[in-house]
Amino acid sequence: MLEKIIIGNKIINKNSPVFVIAEIGLNHNGKLEIAKKLIEAAKESGADAVKFQVYETENLINEGSDAFKIFKDLELNYEELKIIKEIADENQITFFATPFSFKSVDILEKLNVPFYKVASMDINYYEFIKHIAEMKKPIILSTGMATIGEIEKAVNTIVKTGNEDIAILHCISKYPPDYSEINIKMITKLSNIFSEYQIGFSDHTLDNTMAIIARTLGATIFEKHFTIDKNLPGPDHKISATPEEFILYKESLINVDKALNFIAKERGDTVISQFARRSLVANIDIPKGTKITKDMIKVIRPGDGIAPEYLPIFIGKEAKKDIKKNQKIDLTMI
Repeated sequence: MLEKIIIGNKIINKNSPVFVIAEIGLNHNGKLEIAKKLIEAAKESGADAVKFQVYETENLINEGSDAFKIFKDLELNYEELKIIKEIADENQITFFATPFSFKSVDILEKLNVPFYKVASMDINYYEFIKHIAEMKKPIILSTGMATIGEIEKAVNTIVKTGNEDIAILHCISKYPPDYSEINIKMITKLSNIFSEYQIGFSDHTLDNTMAIIARTLGATIFEKHFTIDKNLPGPDHKISATPEEFILYKESLINVDKALNFIAKERGDTVISQFARRSLVANIDIPKGTKITKDMIKVIRPGDGIAPEYLPIFIGKEAKKDIKKNQKIDLTMI
């Protein structure tokens, strides 16, 4: 059982920091200048990676479709993608992409991407998944619209190639989905069924709520649409996070980690508790040989001495030494 995945230069497991992907997708609007701004903004906003989409429109959409021209105008060729990857490298942020054809995989191999994303729409395109898996690189598998059986078959298709570097993202293929449609408990279900793989969340919501819940349920990889301006033309800008929103998104997940780490520690608030809690202190001068009574001890702040719960141990015991008023009581004194 792997129980981890290496994405770019980062090892991701249950104890690692959250890994957040800025889904640029089509938000470059076919312009390298916008792509550059998006990559730079994603880096500044705390993204760990930027994801694009690579396709030939003819191999993705029927030419008679209303969407054909939209996608054709946003199609990136090899030379453009090469420049985009160089920009990402210069900004020290990982570049990768979702391929939508066999040719797209070949292009991404020429660019030496460190890992791949399989889109929800291709979860049952097993021949294509097999081809991607044969590149022997980690695969992030998105599961929108998929049944558990389809997810299992996709995972088995990858594993049969000898590739076991898999992460599975819970996803709702709606932009944006209603809270009632999120089915966020699927994070737990996927974690139980596919316990040897990392589970993540492809987040199409408009705020941080579901991501926070997903992180508490054990999600380790997050994907969020990203834009520099919601008013730019294009199909995805309005449902994408701005740099300011993305920063808050990442900060929210980091804060979840802090809280979960607090639970994991024996005590995470030791400094505060030393002041806020109480200790046992002599209420009067207690001469050596005196039998200690309850009224001889007061229970006051700070809490850096014997805790109040141990008061009964001292009652009725004889003082072995002189104890001064306001002196902290300890076991050497009885």
